[in-house]
Amino acid sequence: MDYILGVDGGGTTCRAAIATADGRLLGRGTAGPANIYSDPAQSVKSISFAANEACKDAGLTEEALQQTVAVLGLAGANAHHDPEGLAQTLPFASAQIVTDTVIALEGAHGAGDGVIGIVGTGSNFMARKGGQHYYLGGWGFHCGDQGSGAKMGERALEEALLAHDGLRRLCPLTEHILRQFDDDPRKLSEFARSAKPKDFAEFMPIILIYAQQQSSLALDIVEEGTTYVASALRLLSDDGKLPIALLGGLSQAYDAFLPPDLKQFIVPAKSDALHGALAMAERQNASNP
Repeated sequence: MDYILGVDGGGTTCRAAIATADGRLLGRGTAGPANIYSDPAQSVKSISFAANEACKDAGLTEEALQQTVAVLGLAGANAHHDPEGLAQTLPFASAQIVTDTVIALEGAHGAGDGVIGIVGTGSNFMARKGGQHYYLGGWGFHCGDQGSGAKMGERALEEALLAHDGLRRLCPLTEHILRQFDDDPRKLSEFARSAKPKDFAEFMPIILIYAQQQSSLALDIVEEGTTYVASALRLLSDDGKLPIALLGGLSQAYDAFLPPDLKQFIVPAKSDALHGALAMAERQNASNP
């Protein structure tokens, strides 16, 4: 094909980049959310819009997409029942749908073996060993995402309500949270009833501030998350035999809290997820007869 396209579709933003067949970047585009599990119809709209915007940025017409090999790394692809069927509805010559974790791993380590931990609002982990992918986590807020900003934020709010009820001692963190809701537990409860994971995750910066000040509850919350993250990284890396890249909004925070013997195996990511998708598309295009 004449062109390759990479897409990084997350729960908030979808990014696309179009390039020549040999990988020379031509244009970029962005759109709204592209989680194919939670909202497949919106995901298709976002992918198409971002791809069209990339074409415009490159000075190409939309017809160029018909001469394009695309790799789409999408949130929710691990749980979607028919990603291949969805790919056939898109305007590309060929399209491969993988999880956004796969393209993040490709961006971080290139084509080699390695491990990534994506820790932000949610959490998920992946390793590539001998060309095989191994997943861990990424099951969503309600039954997964341990060690994430959303889970730790939710825990802090739970502790604030317990402290209000007298079942926990008030501490600087819970006092701070209760003040944000005018010391009214009904307001806190009402917030939590309709809150999305990203809303809970917005409490993570204040948790980290109090953890740095050695507040016992904040430290307990962060240490619980760190234990989970460290366990996942140890398991996937075979206790550090593979390089590890930490990605996401909490990556620097965890780099500070992880045990020293594990931190020595952490390496900077080579590139981002969108470049990972383009690299995969370039290889796929080159392998086509």
